[in-house]
Amino acid sequence: MRNFQKLVAVLALSGMCLAAPVPSDGEAAAKKSTKHHAAKAAKPVMKDETADKYRQLKETVDQQQAAMQQMQQQLQQTQQQLQKTQQQLSQTQAAADAKVAAIEANTNMQVQKVQADVSDVKAAVAADTMLVQKDAKKIEYLEHPGSIAYKGIAITLGGQFDLQGWYRSHATMGDNATAANSIALDSQVNGAYNSHLSEFAMGARNSRIALRIDGMAGSTKLTGQYEADFSVDGTNSNPNQTSSWAPRLRQAYGKAEFKNGLTVMAGQPWTLITMNRKGTDASTFWAVNSIDQQTMPGIAWGRWAELRLSQQIGKSVSVALALDNPSYLTQLNTVTTTTTGVSGVAVAGTGANNNSVIATCASLPCADQVAYSTGLAPDLVFKAAYDDAKLGHWEVKGLTRFFRDRVVSTATVPGWNNTGLGWGLGGGAIVPVMPKKVDFIFQGMYGKGISRYQSAGQYDFVVRNTTNDSWDHNMIMVKGASANVGFEAHPNSKWEFDLFAGGEYYGRTLYPATYTASTGVYSGVAGYGAPNATNTGCYFETVPTTTPATSSTCTGNNRLVYDIRAIAYYDLYKGTYGVLRYGASYNYYERMAWSGTGGLPAGAFPTTTTSLAPKGQDNVVMTVIRYIFP
Repeated sequence: MRNFQKLVAVLALSGMCLAAPVPSDGEAAAKKSTKHHAAKAAKPVMKDETADKYRQLKETVDQQQAAMQQMQQQLQQTQQQLQKTQQQLSQTQAAADAKVAAIEANTNMQVQKVQADVSDVKAAVAADTMLVQKDAKKIEYLEHPGSIAYKGIAITLGGQFDLQGWYRSHATMGDNATAANSIALDSQVNGAYNSHLSEFAMGARNSRIALRIDGMAGSTKLTGQYEADFSVDGTNSNPNQTSSWAPRLRQAYGKAEFKNGLTVMAGQPWTLITMNRKGTDASTFWAVNSIDQQTMPGIAWGRWAELRLSQQIGKSVSVALALDNPSYLTQLNTVTTTTTGVSGVAVAGTGANNNSVIATCASLPCADQVAYSTGLAPDLVFKAAYDDAKLGHWEVKGLTRFFRDRVVSTATVPGWNNTGLGWGLGGGAIVPVMPKKVDFIFQGMYGKGISRYQSAGQYDFVVRNTTNDSWDHNMIMVKGASANVGFEAHPNSKWEFDLFAGGEYYGRTLYPATYTASTGVYSGVAGYGAPNATNTGCYFETVPTTTPATSSTCTGNNRLVYDIRAIAYYDLYKGTYGVLRYGASYNYYERMAWSGTGGLPAGAFPTTTTSLAPKGQDNVVMTVIRYIFP
């Protein structure tokens, strides 16, 4: 403010100085002579004017100062008002924040309350839904009970009605089961072999009845299973690969599952050597879902009496040990002496499901052949399995068999018993390629004396017998190997597509055929797959000389049998009343035998003695209409 006052004073004085007149050069002398007097005369006037101007200027300055003071006061008042306003604004903001916080807290509480109310409503709705569903299930059960309650146990009925039709390009007379070891070798027409005739037939013998019983004894779960069909003729019934009495007993067993993971099973299941879909329990076995009732080559299996102990270890590992009813399949075609025979063994035949048949011949060894064998000890089967949701089911298994035969006494030589040992190792897996859609399945087995456990089985062993020598008649195990691989696909709830390929190999098992006493030399060969077997009846049809016509001999033991099988099912209906299913399958079989001597018979054109390895093939188409009980 002081600087402003100084500035105003300086401007006023400057204005006064500028207001005084300035003399010109012509007037200088005159003004000089009169300066004193003029100055004296004008002095009072200028003083008064200056005083007035000063006074006016002072008043102006005072007015300005007063105005500035007023402005300062107003400014101070404004600043005070602003500070007050800011304080009020701060208070208002604080109050607003507090109010907003209170509103938010209240809103959160209300939201939480609403959420809690919604959760309670959802829980109540879920509980009501469960009650409704439970009631609906009760009503459904009462209207369509899944089992029958009887004295604390649940009895569940099951089974199926089948109508099958089949066509074979080469007849086997095998009804609804195509036995791979019965595939006709080329040009065979004798007996059940009809290589020049196709075959069409229909049947319902695969219709089944089933019964399951479930109950609890404390913490122990008890289960009973029964299943039977009519796919046998009963004439040559035996327990060699299945219990084949009519009606055929498929499964009949009981089991107890304890809380500690131990399961005890006794009866007739699919034997432990059969691959499981999960674990090692008898109820989780796996088999090809086939229309053809003959199990595929390459699959180790069986159904006969068994005692099984299974133990679950954790969630993934399971182990089991089984004692199986024994039965021997052997080749006795080389036992030709009429003074010494072998008893106590069965001979493999060509009936449906590979059941043994009773041989008919006049010699003593044939007379001793029966459909049953006198077993020495139970077969021992061990399995360990691993299960994982992503990796699927994996298993390894082992087999031990104990064989025995009896050498019949003669007038000069007392009889004696021989023993032999068979064994097998195998494994398999079911791997989910696309979970619940596509599974990849494979299995295999190798060993000696394991033919009984193979689908196209021939002989477990051959009996060593040399002509003109009282040799030991001991048993030589036949080597065998098998494999099966394929896919199971369920693209949706109605369709199923399966594709599998499997095969079995049987090795040559030979011994000397002849003993010359004068020289003490053994010569020739005999046994399974002997290269000197007579195969003169292969690849041609003999002109009939008898009624009915028969061909010359075409034998040859199986070397390799394989099958490629494609299967499709469509479920027309699946619901409360069961399943109505249509299905079709195509099988390509090929059977290859070991080579033998001969060839075409004498007089045939062209004539040859070339060793031949006979073979045969078959194309099989099957269809089914199946109603599965609910």
